[in-house]
Amino acid sequence: MSHAGRATADDAVERTLDLAWELFEAQPTHPKVAELALQVLAAQPERSSVSLLLANHREVCGETGEARRLYLQVAGRRDHQFVNAARALRHLALAEHDHPEALHWARTVLGEEHDEWDDWMELGFAQALCGEHEDGWRQLDDAVALCSRTAPDELPTALGKRAAHLLGTFAPPDRFVPTAEDAIRADAANHWVAVMLGWSYLVQYRFADAEQLGLRLLRENPTEELLHGLVGTARTMLRIVENAHAKDITMEDIRRTGVIELGWRQLRDRMLGTDLVSALAALDDVMPADLRAALRPGVSLADVPDSDKLGSAVAEDLVVWRDGQQPGSGSVWGLAEPFRLMSATEIIALCTEIEADPEGHPDWPENEVGEQVMTDDAGAYLVVVAFGAVVTRRPGRPDEPVAESMADWVWDRVVDFGGPDPRPARRVAASTPQRPTG
Repeated sequence: MSHAGRATADDAVERTLDLAWELFEAQPTHPKVAELALQVLAAQPERSSVSLLLANHREVCGETGEARRLYLQVAGRRDHQFVNAARALRHLALAEHDHPEALHWARTVLGEEHDEWDDWMELGFAQALCGEHEDGWRQLDDAVALCSRTAPDELPTALGKRAAHLLGTFAPPDRFVPTAEDAIRADAANHWVAVMLGWSYLVQYRFADAEQLGLRLLRENPTEELLHGLVGTARTMLRIVENAHAKDITMEDIRRTGVIELGWRQLRDRMLGTDLVSALAALDDVMPADLRAALRPGVSLADVPDSDKLGSAVAEDLVVWRDGQQPGSGSVWGLAEPFRLMSATEIIALCTEIEADPEGHPDWPENEVGEQVMTDDAGAYLVVVAFGAVVTRRPGRPDEPVAESMADWVWDRVVDFGGPDPRPARRVAASTPQRPTG
């Protein structure tokens, strides 16, 4: 081919590639993106940037296996696109909750490129997800400091990302709040961080701060349910504080129930996709056939008489998902003790019995915040108690800790059955609140 002919062919390839990028940026899932990218690769198979474009397209289309293959193919060439392929593999691992793999690629990226604050931020995130909590959280701070020195215009983004990563690694409110405040000062429009900050104020018992922030956010989003809940809860707590001397309920009573801490954790989990409803959906994808056969269909709460006696969102979520389980079928969970899900009717019936004859149920404290959700059909129950913890309750014996929450219990089953685990590694096994004995 003549020089002019090659130039014309190269120009056509470049036009095809430009069109592929423009289409990807406008409609990343459009099938024409793959068609155009493959045309370019047919003419110039060595172009790693085009392979990355095709891999990006496959990833956003949900074809993660093919995307990974292409990313690894580019990484294997060790050319000028290696670091971008490593970043893409890091991103893919995080999206699939493969935290060790994400940490591997985060470190690989920094073996090649040291100047980008975002790469250091992602390293800290991956470290914390894998259990290196303090080192990871310090790394998030260092990434913000690097951003302030090297890219000050991007500091609001870095501050928001640090707050989001702290929340995503289950940092406690006391650690999250100052970073969220920094993020909001830098970018008052960061709505997601602002909502979580307001609920974090509640956990710190800063009710006036929570109310003021909630009211400001409501002026911008007057119909948002979460904000109405935030302001309503803050005002309720403020009234309790103001009238504590004249009320039977004190702040200490509120603290003992853990209801505020539980509400914050449930909201955080819902925002991150680690809540009970998400866990039950993941369980649907991996549960064994014998377990599926033992579970009853879910029920609408509108069809359950006295559904208000279910008492907790946990019980409601469970019966909407599956209204109990066949008696005697607890062994299909594959655990040492054969607990099975209780139906709405069974939960309500036991609540009614306890209310009618508290002295005949000495193992169930009066005015307890909690709900039985599973039984072994032999007198023992799994009960959700204060702070959302799950305990085993047996006649005449102290409660035995089982899980930090019902969501955790279900996620553990998802993992047992071979499913993914989106939760970060635990910092410290939290002690489960015990009910008083004697």
